[in-house]
Amino acid sequence: MGLRFTRCLSLIPGLRLNLYKSDASLSIGHRGAWYTIGPQGRWVTVGLPGTGLYWTETPPARPVHYAHRAPFVVAAVIALGLIGMLAGMLQ
Repeated sequence: MGLRFTRCLSLIPGLRLNLYKSDASLSIGHRGAWYTIGPQGRWVTVGLPGTGLYWTETPPARPVHYAHRAPFVVAAVIALGLIGMLAGMLQ
């Protein structure tokens, strides 16, 4: 196992920024229970304060519905249309 680097900065009570060697994550919660969101996904940590015992679990992923993808598709089509218009004006 290699050397690990972790630093936790408390932004406000109940919200902290976790800094790692290659990325960062954001945790919401309090002593004994945290919900963390980061580049590798999201996870929940529950523990007994002062004992060093804790449990970390990744919540099940929710399926992506078509309704959630539709705004992205519309924005992508508009962006491609604008790029095409700009390319036409430059020629």
